[in-house]
Amino acid sequence: MFRDIGHHLQRDLKRTIDARLKLSEELSGGRLSRKPINVQVITPKMQSQAIWFGGSMLTSTPEFYHVCHTRKDYEEIGLSICHHYSVFGIM
Repeated sequence: MFRDIGHHLQRDLKRTIDARLKLSEELSGGRLSRKPINVQVITPKMQSQAIWFGGSMLTSTPEFYHVCHTRKDYEEIGLSICHHYSVFGIM
């Protein structure tokens, strides 16, 4: 989908982690020693289909259908029902 997204994501994650480790060290007054963390991002070979794979994994959990909104709920409440993602509260 996006060229070299794994490389860019890995680089950005490493920067974020290093910055947080440095901040933790500074806030602790040097008591916490900074140990390097190896960051690896693995991108799927069929990245364009990853969203479908993730969606099928999510819907295969028994909890998924307990937190879904029905069409009837949507018609009664309206679009605002979509602003609350209760499905992510259980994961």
